[in-house]
Formats: sequence, C-alpha cells, structure tokens
Amino acid sequence: MIFLLLFTVLILYILYSWITLKPQNFPPGPPTVPILGSIPFLPKKNGHFDMENWRDKYGGAVGLALGSFLSVVVCEPKLVREVLKRDEFQARPYNRQLQSRSFGRKIGIMFADGPDWQEQRRFSLRHLKEFGFGKTSMESSILDEAADLMDEIRDRRVQVSSLFNISSVNVLWKVMAGVRFKRTDPLLQRLIKILTDLFRAGNGLSGNLSALFPILRYVLPFTEQDIVTRELSKFILESIREHDKTLDEANPRDFIDVYLTEMRKHKGSVSSYDEETLIVICMDLFSAGAESVGNTLGFIMLYMVLYPKVQQKVHEAIDSCIGRNRKPSLLDRPSLPYIEAVIQEVIRCNTIAPTTVPHSTFVDTELNGYFVPKDTFVLLSLWSISQDKEHWGDPENFRPSRFIDESGKLKKDEFFIPFGYGKRLCPGEALARNFIFLMFTTLMQDFSVELPPGHSSPSTVCLPGFTTAPQPFEVIFKSR
Repeated sequence: MIFLLLFTVLILYILYSWITLKPQNFPPGPPTVPILGSIPFLPKKNGHFDMENWRDKYGGAVGLALGSFLSVVVCEPKLVREVLKRDEFQARPYNRQLQSRSFGRKIGIMFADGPDWQEQRRFSLRHLKEFGFGKTSMESSILDEAADLMDEIRDRRVQVSSLFNISSVNVLWKVMAGVRFKRTDPLLQRLIKILTDLFRAGNGLSGNLSALFPILRYVLPFTEQDIVTRELSKFILESIREHDKTLDEANPRDFIDVYLTEMRKHKGSVSSYDEETLIVICMDLFSAGAESVGNTLGFIMLYMVLYPKVQQKVHEAIDSCIGRNRKPSLLDRPSLPYIEAVIQEVIRCNTIAPTTVPHSTFVDTELNGYFVPKDTFVLLSLWSISQDKEHWGDPENFRPSRFIDESGKLKKDEFFIPFGYGKRLCPGEALARNFIFLMFTTLMQDFSVELPPGHSSPSTVCLPGFTTAPQPFEVIFKSR
C-alpha cells in the first residue's frame, strides 16, 4: 500500500513537472515528454540543418526543454545579432559538462562570466597581442609553417583531413608556450589527436546526458568528453610546470611566462590568477582556434578542386599582385579582395562553428515577444545566418563575388559574423584571419590543387561535432 502511494506521488510529480516545465509565453518549439523534455525530438547529428526546419515551423526563437533545463535556440539572423548585443544574454550556462573541464569552477575566458571573466579576458588579450595575436610579428611564424608544409606535400597525393591542424596548433602553441614542434613530433601528434577527439565528441545542441541530468554523474562519472579534456589539461599542465622551473620574470618568453609572473605577484592574496585558471585559458584558446582554423583551410582546398574556375581566378589575383619572386605578406591583404572573398564564401558555405558557445540569461527577460526566464540556456545558430535565403538570395551556391562590391573592393556584410559579435567576440579572430590568408595565398602561389586521377568529386557535407570538418578526401598539390 505504501509502495503504491509513493509510486502514485512520483507519477503525479513527474506529470506536474512536465506540465509546468515550460513557463507561460515561452517560445514555441518541439513537443516535450516527461523527464526527457524535448530530447527525443532533437537531431542526433548535424543539428544545425534541423534548425532551419524549426525556424520555418516555430519562428526565429525556438523553445526547448533539455531534461530539466530550459533552452532557447535562436535561428533568425536579426534576433541572433540582437541577442549578441544585449547584456542580459551574455552569461554562460554552468553544468556538469563545463564543471568537468574547469575544475568545478566558472573560470577561463570562454565559459565564464562576471568580474573575474572580465579581468582574465582583458589580461589575456593584452598579453596575447604582445606575443603575436593579430600582429604582423606572427607573419614569419606562419610562413615558416607554410614552408614546412609545402616541402611535405609538393607534387604528392595528400589526405587533406587534419592536414593543416599541425600548422595551426604550432602557431598557437608558440604564442602560448614559446615552442614550435617538428611536424613529426610524437607530442604534437598526441595533441592533434586530443583536439580532434574533443571536437568530434558531440554536438552543441544536445550535449551529453550527464550534463542534462546531473544525477547521472554518479552512474556515468566519465564521458568521452571528460576523458579527452583531462588529456588536454594534463598536456598543458606539463608545459606550465616546465615553464615554472625556468621562469625569468624580467624576461617572459611567452604567454604562460607572463601569466605565471602575474600569479606570483598575487601570491598570498585573494586573486583570480591561479594555475587552474591558466590551464582553462589555454584550453579555451585551443578550443577557439586550433581545429577550426585547420578545418577552414581544409574546406578551402575542397572548394578549390570543386570550382577550378575560382581556383584560376585565385592564381591570377596572386600572380598579378605578388608575382612569383617573393612570398605573400599580410600587407598584401588590402590588395587581394578576391582572395578574401573566396575565404569568406567558404566560411559562409561551411560554417565551422554552426552554433555559438552557449549563452545564458542573467535575469528574466523577453525575446521576440516571448518570455525567457533567468538561467535559460541560449544557443545561437550561426548556420542559420549563413544560409538565410532572404539575406543572401542563393545561399546554396558557392559564389565569392557576393563579397565584392561594384568597385572591385571587399564588401562588408553585417550578417557575416563567423567569429561572433559584441562582448563575446572570439579572441583569436585576428590571428585566425591572418593565418588563413597567409597559408592559403602561399600555397596557391606555388601549387595547383587537383583531384587524383579517377577520384570522384568530394562531398561538401561536413562531419558532425562541436565544430564541423570536411569529410576525408585526397588531392595532389601540383607545382605551378
């Protein structure tokens, strides 16, 4: 009798929770079921494709219940820009998934918020610029990576998947740790594998079960993401400990040295500067740049073999502006609008980050006439912006000329925001743009990119994950 009563109470509680889960005037969205919420109706892979269907069915703001958590997916371009501007949407959610990567604390520069986040972001950006982020001083490092890569691939049949990740990791790691690996270094290969596994381990929409149902942490203490994140954390910690042994505070070699010096200044006092925060900042920077930049170059090579006329125009632009007797420079960027247009069109067609890093609401607020409670998980669809028919006209077509104005100059577009917008703008945007431009122009100055004989055209459908990646394909980098 007691068991039956308890069972009845449990069922009634579940039904009550289900009925009251979505508050009144919450944005419309997929159906919900008890306990799971909207999870059974979420896409399993490449959820950014389904967001377009949701927008047609529910509107620009889609309400979901992810287990016991409320979520809003914003998939209308003007609403995405509005959310990125408004302060009340600039918090970060904090769940089991994020706790596991940040030592149970809300630290770092990507998944944190509040005064400590502001202090750490200011410090990090200031000193990263000193060591090359966005500066022409990084030019020689990027060109060194390009030269090494060219020696490896010249007139050879090459698998493009992850081809550029080694170069992008090397440039990032030199800024952070002052080290440049040889391309065959086992330690570098280990780091590349960790990063690849991390970004292929899930998707931004559904996350993992233990993040949505905290009680499962006692049943499923370690997810695939947890394991990969711990590997990356261990790799970074080893470098920090080595730096600490040889630190000369008067002559910092890299970002880690500068941060360790700041930690020593605050030793013995309450401070946001500590070893765990440094580890998480390094992970954040890798997350923001390493794999995404490499995959962007992979997609660029994909479109070069699919669109040989575009590749021919790229060669003509480089030959006309730079010639063959010197290497490209960042100073050439304003004179090569077609190169920039090709890069931007590839990024638009295959948005590397289909959704932003999740946002959260500081307070109860409204969006598009709907009520959005405090602590709502907010996901912004950058894919929806890049594929918006109303704005782009023919988003399904690869057409670099859409970024060129009538005078032949590069045209700015307010809806081209692959690095985000506002206070949450990606800290590595300048470095990423410089790296992609220099690597692309340097390779195309010397090579034509062709499919091996007998190979069919590769697919433009991306691999799923937190970031997208091209499917495996091979090319020949043929000397011009």
